[in-house]
Amino acid sequence: MRFVCTLSPLGHDQWLIRHSGPDVDTVELTAESREEALEKMRREIQYRLELCPCTGELYQYIDVELAENRPA
Repeated sequence: MRFVCTLSPLGHDQWLIRHSGPDVDTVELTAESREEALEKMRREIQYRLELCPCTGELYQYIDVELAENRPA
């Protein structure tokens, strides 16, 4: 499954990653690196998808697509 997220630098070695959509609602996380932000988002989305036992599906591949916000 593919989830489009925005990744924005906050300064002071902090990044904000955000996703909003019908499958997992709004997810907003901070991390100390881009890679950590991506990994945290993948894990959080997977957790939220598997939280609903009604589907019976296991989500082993979560594709986080970035739309980066860069300061002007």
